[in-house]
Amino acid sequence: MTDFLSKVRWGRVLLAGLVTHVANVVVAVLLIVVYTLLAVGPQREPSGGITDPLASQVATWPVPILTLFAAAWAARRAEPATAALHGLLVGFFVAVLFSVFYFAPFDLWGLLLFALMIAAGFAGGLIGRADRK
Repeated sequence: MTDFLSKVRWGRVLLAGLVTHVANVVVAVLLIVVYTLLAVGPQREPSGGITDPLASQVATWPVPILTLFAAAWAARRAEPATAALHGLLVGFFVAVLFSVFYFAPFDLWGLLLFALMIAAGFAGGLIGRADRK
């Protein structure tokens, strides 16, 4: 098992997880700004509560999609035998970071999102392995 884990490119796994969170923040901010401009218009001042319903959704739904791409990137240069493991580790790392920064999965939606991030990482690992062939 330690021999298998020694083949993991940990730098790529950690970088993919961190970039996923940075990209998620950028996407969320851009979507909220665009929504505010479209809902209120550029001439008026938005009220504080106009973005509250959107902000929680925008901050969560892009993460599995971004995790899929990040895991595929991390797995591209890995050995084919460890590519799926790279994706799984990226998905788990993203899920743990997301839980620490935003929420802990104490409700059904949080557990579903946690599992979806891990599954997206695993799928990205498989996609990254397929790209290499």
